Amino acid sequence: MKKNLLLFFFLLGATAAVAQQKALSSQYMTNYFLLNPAVAGFEKTMNFKAGFRNQWVGFEGAPTTFYVSGETALFQGKGRRARKRTQGYHGAGGYAYTDRTGPTSHTAVLASYAYHVPLDRDLFLSSGIFAGFQQFKFDPAKVKMADNSTHLDPVTNGGTINSFMPDVSIGTYLHKEEFFFGVSLLQALGNKFFDVENTDASSKLYRHLFVSGGYNFELKKNITLAPSFLLKYAGPAPLQADLNLKGVYSFSKRRKTKFDDEVWAGLSYRTQDALVGLVGAQFLQKYQVSYSYDITVSPLRYYSAGSHEIMVGFRVK
Repeated sequence: MKKNLLLFFFLLGATAAVAQQKALSSQYMTNYFLLNPAVAGFEKTMNFKAGFRNQWVGFEGAPTTFYVSGETALFQGKGRRARKRTQGYHGAGGYAYTDRTGPTSHTAVLASYAYHVPLDRDLFLSSGIFAGFQQFKFDPAKVKMADNSTHLDPVTNGGTINSFMPDVSIGTYLHKEEFFFGVSLLQALGNKFFDVENTDASSKLYRHLFVSGGYNFELKKNITLAPSFLLKYAGPAPLQADLNLKGVYSFSKRRKTKFDDEVWAGLSYRTQDALVGLVGAQFLQKYQVSYSYDITVSPLRYYSAGSHEIMVGFRVK
């Protein structure tokens, strides 16, 4: 029975190697919308992004993740009144992803809404929500036990599991040109996937608490240095922290805008997991591409050649 439960919790991710059910991403520094629905519309532009992550290369059955997202500001109107910077505004968007790890997969489709309230001329506080569904799938045919007891285990002999459930996440985001601070709770409903027959074991969506913040220091007219952090907690796993530093060089010869051609590079340290390098660019005033490589520092480094992740984006005025 002990062996059954250990297998069960390993496969379903209750305490995975990085201690989280939500797919890891090193590219969130280029797309905080992945972490917090209150981000939708905060730049007052239309942003479309897609990403792919191949985690722990060389590790059989290691996670692979693909996502697409889009978000924009709404109902800003036209004319003199709409140009007032102290006016509140709406944001909306959508996010879909699929994450596969060995015999298990998660797929989600989520819509988002946010409202940004001005606290002064340049400072806004937004609240937002993701709402949609998740699908969890488990294929026992992809599990092979060393002692050939797959057919005897209550987890693997019950056939394919395919569960749909509603999913809701909430967040708040304090933002200004120079800094941001956000708090979000993902998988807030904590829905149960299923129970295993003839055992006390079950699996559910664990709530994930994310706290993030950062500041943009303008060192020169064309150079910005942006330190940031991300705290992640998904009980019963321990707290995990990302410490980030990103440098941005803009090619603009005038006052910087979000549409300037620019290049960036960054470093990140994720406790208990990896050291991350990040490079990217925005060009032709609307296209974005970014690549990151994770050097694994956990015990998985003996079996893995690191993790690769790429993001491509398109920005519309």
